[in-house]
Amino acid sequence: MSTSQELTPAEPDALRDPQRIAAARRLLLEVPGAAAFDRLSALAARILNAGHAKVTLFTDQDTVVGGFGLPPGVIGGPALLTGALSAIVVRQGAPLSVPDAAEEERVSHLPAVTSGQVRAYLGSPLIAASGHLVGALAVYDPEPRNWTDDETELLRQLAASVVAELELSAARSAVGTSVTRLNVALEASSIGTWERDLRTGVIDWDERCAALFGLDGAIQFESDAAMESRFVHRDDAGPMREAMQLAMEQHGQFTSEFRAWTVDGSIRWMVARGRLVTDSRGEPVRLLGTILDVSDARKQAAQRLSAMHRATAIAEVAAELANAARLEDLPEIVQRGAQVLGAHSSALAVFDPDDGPLRLHMTNRLTDEIQVHVEYPVAGVEIELDETQPTQYAAIHGRRVLLADREEALARFPAMKEGLEVLNIHALAAMPLRVEGRILGAFVPLWSTEHSFASDDVEVLEALAAQIALSVSRLQADAAAATAGAAMREANQRLQVLAEAGRILSGTLEIDQQVGELAELVVPDLADWCWLVVTDEQGRLHEMASAHRDPSRNEEVAAYVRSMVSVMTDEAGARVVASTGRPLVVESVDWEQVARALPDPGVREMLARLGVGSGTVVPLLARGQTLGALGLFNREVRGPLSQAEVDTAIEIGLRAGLALHHARLFGRQRDLADALQRSMLTDPPEPDHSEIVVRYVPAAAGAEIGGDWYDAFLQSSGATVIAIGDVVGHDTRAAAAMGQVRGLLRGIGYSSGGSPAEVLTELDRAIEGLALDTMATALVARLEQDEDDVPAGRVRLRWSSAGHPPPAVLTGEGKAMLLDEEQPELLLGVAPETKRREHVTVLEAGSTVLLYTDGLVERRDRDLDAGTAELVEVLRECAGLPLDDLCDQVLKRLFLPDAQDDVAMLALRLHPQDAPRPPEAGPQVVPPDIEPSPDVIPGAGADA
Repeated sequence: MSTSQELTPAEPDALRDPQRIAAARRLLLEVPGAAAFDRLSALAARILNAGHAKVTLFTDQDTVVGGFGLPPGVIGGPALLTGALSAIVVRQGAPLSVPDAAEEERVSHLPAVTSGQVRAYLGSPLIAASGHLVGALAVYDPEPRNWTDDETELLRQLAASVVAELELSAARSAVGTSVTRLNVALEASSIGTWERDLRTGVIDWDERCAALFGLDGAIQFESDAAMESRFVHRDDAGPMREAMQLAMEQHGQFTSEFRAWTVDGSIRWMVARGRLVTDSRGEPVRLLGTILDVSDARKQAAQRLSAMHRATAIAEVAAELANAARLEDLPEIVQRGAQVLGAHSSALAVFDPDDGPLRLHMTNRLTDEIQVHVEYPVAGVEIELDETQPTQYAAIHGRRVLLADREEALARFPAMKEGLEVLNIHALAAMPLRVEGRILGAFVPLWSTEHSFASDDVEVLEALAAQIALSVSRLQADAAAATAGAAMREANQRLQVLAEAGRILSGTLEIDQQVGELAELVVPDLADWCWLVVTDEQGRLHEMASAHRDPSRNEEVAAYVRSMVSVMTDEAGARVVASTGRPLVVESVDWEQVARALPDPGVREMLARLGVGSGTVVPLLARGQTLGALGLFNREVRGPLSQAEVDTAIEIGLRAGLALHHARLFGRQRDLADALQRSMLTDPPEPDHSEIVVRYVPAAAGAEIGGDWYDAFLQSSGATVIAIGDVVGHDTRAAAAMGQVRGLLRGIGYSSGGSPAEVLTELDRAIEGLALDTMATALVARLEQDEDDVPAGRVRLRWSSAGHPPPAVLTGEGKAMLLDEEQPELLLGVAPETKRREHVTVLEAGSTVLLYTDGLVERRDRDLDAGTAELVEVLRECAGLPLDDLCDQVLKRLFLPDAQDDVAMLALRLHPQDAPRPPEAGPQVVPPDIEPSPDVIPGAGADA
C-alpha cells in the first residue's frame, strides 16, 4: 500500500490555479531540449535502481520534458502512463510513494496500472523559485517495490536539481532576449561587424559596417592591405595592425581607434574592436569584431560599447557556470564576470552540505597572493564564522555588503585592516548566494582601486550571485548523489565480503580448506597479500594459509611465511597480536622495527621483495581466546586500509577464529548436533489440495553439521506457510542457532498470523532482543486464496526474503523460472530495523514451488548464476514427475557427494481443488484445531 497519507484534492483544485499554471508555462516555454532532463532522469533511475523515470511539467495539461527508459515519442507529449499519479504529487505538494499501485485504491483503476506497466511509483514535486508547484520528477517500475525514506529524500534532492535546470533555462532565455535587444541597439546605433579569416586573409564587412564607409551592401577584401589602403588613414594603420597582432599572440581581444576614409573622401573617427576565435585544438582561425563611428559622440559610443561588452561577458559567464563540473572551477569562471566591473580578483565562500563548515574558494591569482603569507594550503580552506569579516557576515545573515573604499570598509569591519593592506584591496562586495530561501555562502569580488557601486553594478553582482548559487546547488546535489552512491557501493562491498567470508567459513569444517579460501577472498579485496597463522596447544604459531593478488607469487608468500614463523621475535606483529588479542595497524612500515622483529636478513629481504608499505594484523578470536592472527599487507601505491576496511578485517578475524574453534570441537560434537538438527526438521503438514515434500542432505563427512532448515505449518487462520533458511556457520553452534531461529519463526508465524514480511521483521527483532548473536538467510511464503481465486482455480503466493536464494516455480505446463527480487535484502541479524518487502505471484493448479538453500546451486567449481540456471533447466526436464521423484532427481543432478555445504529443500505442489487429492499426494494431514478441506471444493475451477 502507499506510504503517503490519504489525500483529497482541496477546493479549488491546485492544478487549475492560474498563478501556478502561469509559473509552469513560463518554465515550459524556456525548456531548450530534453538532454538535461534526460540526464537527471537517468541519474534518478540509476541511483534508485528504477527502470523508468520522467520529468513532467503541468500547465493546463501535462507535458513530459525528459525521461529515462521511455518509448520513442513520449517526450514533448502528455505523461500517458504516470500523468494521473504525477497530478497527485502536484496537488498534494509533497512526495508520493506507491509501493504497489494495484493495491492502492486511488490509482488501481488507472490504465497504466491495470495494464501492468506501472506498479511501483515514487514522485517528488518540482517547486519553482516563485514557490509554485510546476510539475513532478517520478521513477516507476512494472513490479511492486517498497520505497525507503532515504530514496524519497534523494528523489526530492534530484527534483531540486531539475528545478535548477528549469530556472537556469529561463535565465538563459532572458540573456538571449538581452542579446537580441543588443542586436537591435547595434543596428539603431549604426554599429557594423566584421570578420577576418586568419587562414585565407579574407576580410568580410556586413552591411552596417560597409554603410559606415559609404558603401552599399556588404563587401569582402582579399587582404589587410586591400582594406587599409582604401579606407584606413596611413598614420593609424600601423597601430591597428599591432593591436591585432598582439591579440592573436595573447589569444585575447583588441580595441583600436583610427581615422577612416569614406567613399565621399571625408574622414570619420572609428573604433574597431575584435576578439580572437580558436578551433577545437586551440589554434587561432579568425578575428571577429565591430566597427563604430564615434566621430560625433565618441564618449557616448564608448559607453555603449562598454555596455555591449558587459552583457556579452555576463552571458558567457552564465553559460560556463551552467556547464561547470566542479566547485573548484567556479572562482575562475566567476572572475571573468567580475572583471566586467573592474574587479581584479574574487572568491567564493561556500558552506559544505548538511550544515558543514564554510570553505573559501579563490581565483588562482588570489590564492597565490595569500599563500605567500601562510604555511598551510589555502585552496578550499575552512574559515571561521566570524561576523567581523564581510564574507562571513554575508554568508551568515544573507545580506549583501558593499564597501566602496577602505575608509568605509574599516569603519564597518575594523578587523579586516590587515587583509586590506596585504592584498592591496581598496573596495569589495560580499553578495549572499541564495537558492529557495537557503543561504549557500557568499560571492566576494575585490577591487585594487576605489569603486562606487552604481545601481547597474549592483544588478550585475546580484545576477552573478544568482547564477553562482544555482551552479553551487546543482554541484552539491550531484556530489551528494555521487557520495550516497559510493557509500552504498562501499557498504555493499563490505557486506558482500563479510557474507562471502561467512559462506566460506560455514561451508565446511575442513579448516585447511576454509582458511585457504578465506585468504583468497581477502586478496585483493582488502590487501595485496596476506597470511594466516594459528597457535597449537603449546601456544606456538604455525603457518596455515597465505595468498597474493598475483597467483604466480603464492608460493613466494608461503615461503616467506614459513621463514617468518621460524625466526620472528616477540616484537613481530603476529606474536604481539596473538599474545594481546588486539589488532595492530601499521600505516607506514618502520624498517628498524622490522629488523628487531625479523633478525634474519634473508627473511627481511624476502619481505622487501614482496613489497610492504603498510600492514594490519587482526586476531583470530573465539570465546575469549586468541587462536592465531591474520596479516593483511599493501604496497605503498595502494596505501593503508581505511577504518571501515580495518573493521571488516577484525570481523573476518572473529569469524575465522570461531571457525577454527568450531573445527577443533567438531569431532566430539558432530553426532549430538546432527541428531539435534534432524530432530528439529519435522514432517510437514499436507493441507487443503497441496502436497509438500521435504529433503535434507548433509554435506560431506567432516563438514556436515550446518544451519540449513525448512519448515511448513498452518497459521490459526488455516493459511499454509512454508519457510526455509540458512544460519551462517557449519557447526554445532550453527545447528543450535538454527533450532532457535526456526522455533522463533514458527512461533511468531503461528501466533501472529502475520504476512511473510511481518514474520521476518519480528524474527529479526527477536534475534537481536534475545541476543542470539547470529546471522541467517530466510525465506517465508504463504498461500492465499480469496473468493474470486477459487472459481479461477488460482492461488496467490506471497513471499518475502532475507538474503535467501529466490524460489523456483514449475508451472503445470512445464515452464520453469525463478521468482527473483529487484535487489537482495539484508540477512537476519544485520539490521533489525530493515523494512522487509513482499512479493506476490499467482500460481495455477498444477504449479510446483521449490524452496532450497544455497548448497544446492552454489559450490566452488560453479558460481551462483550457473547453478541457478542449471536448477531451472533440471526443473524443466522433470516436468510431469510426481513430487517425490522430482525432488530426488533435483538432488541427483545438482548435489555432489563431496559437497561442502548441506542442503535443505522444500517442494510444494498445488493440486486442482475441483478433484480429489491424487494418490501420490497421500491423505490430507492438518492439525487437530484446523478443519480439513472437503475432497472437492464447490465451485473451484469453474471459471478456469
